[in-house]
Amino acid sequence: MLAAGSPGDFLMSHVVDHPWPGCQVTIFGMEITWMSSSIASMIIVGLALCIILPLRAKRAAATGKGGILEVTVLFVRNNIAIPALGENANRFLPMLLTMFVFVLGMNLIGLLPIQPLCHAIPGNEYMVGATPTSVLTVCGALGGITLVTILTMGVWRAAQRKRESSNWPMALCIAACPVLWVMSLAPNVPGTVGKVLALPLAALEFIGAIAKCFALMVRIFANMLAGHFLLAVMMMFIVRTLVSTIISVMDPAMENEIHFFYIGPVCIVASVLVDLMELLVAGLQAYIYTFLSAMFFGLYIEASH
Repeated sequence: MLAAGSPGDFLMSHVVDHPWPGCQVTIFGMEITWMSSSIASMIIVGLALCIILPLRAKRAAATGKGGILEVTVLFVRNNIAIPALGENANRFLPMLLTMFVFVLGMNLIGLLPIQPLCHAIPGNEYMVGATPTSVLTVCGALGGITLVTILTMGVWRAAQRKRESSNWPMALCIAACPVLWVMSLAPNVPGTVGKVLALPLAALEFIGAIAKCFALMVRIFANMLAGHFLLAVMMMFIVRTLVSTIISVMDPAMENEIHFFYIGPVCIVASVLVDLMELLVAGLQAYIYTFLSAMFFGLYIEASH
């Protein structure tokens, strides 16, 4: 972060996405970026997982020792899938594992000093190493994955349940399953009141599913962005006090304005603590995203929601 350019750009340059030159197109008046520092980071994380996980699985099969891979699988199964989904945990386990390791990888890559090194290269305009989960569109895509899974799997399960409980042909069940699934979201209120309120309650539950996925997006974005802002502020204090100290040493009229020697160490210690906190938050946010997604799957897809 000390490789930043002008002090005015210091703070924002390390917490925003950096589109690559020539990698933006305008569609219907909207500027679309198809390659940037965060997208490059996602590609790196995806490729790394595609290489590392099969190698670790092959080694575990050969030696009989799963190591960190076995620990991760057991953690997601025992602490996320089973508490949220019960007997249906194994059906969703592959997706939940993919969610967990991918979000964790995206959170952790931003803690590596890749982007500051890119800033340090003279004339380099191709930034790599940004934290993808500190970009709102990436978090929106993560929330969208959960929402699309809820909709598609919920509708399909509604069709299956209707097929099992009636003599309807499967084609008719599939055609009616969107309405059947939405209506199944309504609480079971007995009597005439329940019949009257079934549609409004079902609509509210459907809106609630969308709102929950939106809140999931905001949760990831806000937590990851806040940590980056805090770390950037600490680094900015160090740089600004160092610059002021150098100016004070060179100007005898400002010899009493030396602040670096008592502000700098405090900011350095604070930045180390913030880095450790971000490491904790990286794992915690991956866990929260995966666990809440599993909870939503159990709430809106399975019959016993």
